[in-house]
Amino acid sequence: MLKEKQPLIEELTWQDVRDAVANSCKDLANIIDDISPSKEHTVFKVRYPFGMKISDKTSLYLPTSLNTSILATDYENDNNIKNKITYNLLPLGIIVKNTIEFFFDIHRKVFSLATFGKGLGIGIWEYYGWSTPYSITSGARSLYMLPKISEALSHKQLKKKFDVIQAPPKHLYDHWQVFTQIANSNEVSTKWFCEVIFLSAKWAESIKKDPAWLKLAFYVSQKGWQHSGYERKKASLDIVWEVFVRSLSNNDLKFDPYVVDTLKHILYISVGAIPASGPSIGEDEVGPLKNIQKIYEDPSGYGLEEYIATIMQPEYFSITKTTPVYYSLQLPTLLESLPRTKKVTSVIDNVRELSELLNCFLSNNTDLWSKLIMGDTLLNDILSNLQVDYFHGDMFAYGDIIKSSLKMPELDSRLKYSPTGDKKKIFASNSSFLRGCVRIASKKVAT
Repeated sequence: MLKEKQPLIEELTWQDVRDAVANSCKDLANIIDDISPSKEHTVFKVRYPFGMKISDKTSLYLPTSLNTSILATDYENDNNIKNKITYNLLPLGIIVKNTIEFFFDIHRKVFSLATFGKGLGIGIWEYYGWSTPYSITSGARSLYMLPKISEALSHKQLKKKFDVIQAPPKHLYDHWQVFTQIANSNEVSTKWFCEVIFLSAKWAESIKKDPAWLKLAFYVSQKGWQHSGYERKKASLDIVWEVFVRSLSNNDLKFDPYVVDTLKHILYISVGAIPASGPSIGEDEVGPLKNIQKIYEDPSGYGLEEYIATIMQPEYFSITKTTPVYYSLQLPTLLESLPRTKKVTSVIDNVRELSELLNCFLSNNTDLWSKLIMGDTLLNDILSNLQVDYFHGDMFAYGDIIKSSLKMPELDSRLKYSPTGDKKKIFASNSSFLRGCVRIASKKVAT
């Protein structure tokens, strides 16, 4: 059995963690160096295994083993830790290794809010007294394997070798639980961790009250502004959206409310307010995905015989990026939506209506588009360079609007990536994720 040598939780001084913070965020480290915190200003280095709960409904969790975490308020191993980092619902935390994901999990649907990598990324809103019942996980939560991985005998082989207790995943939602159990199995020699430096209550007190800490207080406020990006972009888009919806009404144009909400969500993705999905290509910042992919392709693991073990992970879109992102209508992640009509519609019908609605929106260009700035780009520049394509896995002919998912790797070579380099395996074009998939790209790079 593999023994973890490094402790999961350590109380340290600034000098102990200074280099780790500098490697993740040099500007922050320099500010703290100038302050030169005393040894009373301790920090807690916490190593969260992949898939571990960091926060749930604004409550901090601490790891007790590779497979369990508990509420910080229930942590009995060391009362010193509990007393020093429960000053807010979430303490200020600096991510120094890998990433985290903020999300809502409601009725077996994951609504991704944000992903954060290295830097001050935890406890910002709580520091200013604001809380939202989101969850945070170590690594990405929004992970989905494209090929079907619910074959009973193959999954039984995984269960036997990697101590997986999860049943064969029948739905994309269930993939992450299996990935987590594989990653933290004793059979996996190299473990993946997200490392967070939590600042103790002494830090929070000095930031708020000590004039010598003013630069750090200003830095925290800047991070608060950056973390409010979704709300600020949403407020601007809501104005644009209201103008558009009124024009639909004035022209007596009626669309399915679900399709209307879907387009609004795609616009949020297009301006970088929320993440969509993109294929993993061997970079493990969001989780030990390369190793998980290898295990699924390995005959002694799951043993995918025909398909590449493509995993979709959270990815933000930018009009200046050379790579597209994807949104699956099979995994609706709309935070705002009206109740669906009783009328039964197919995904194909939804895609066609979505395409028509998008064309209506893009033809409704107003002066607002040239005045609103999203990040550092005019909304007009984003929308005028937006390329949206639609795909489906069925082999039927759907006309020019909906393309066959077989063509997707031709447009995005990342979909051909295999961690084992097996040239015989092919892209899983029949994936349920692709049965109504929206591809969002920049016209500057789209082909």
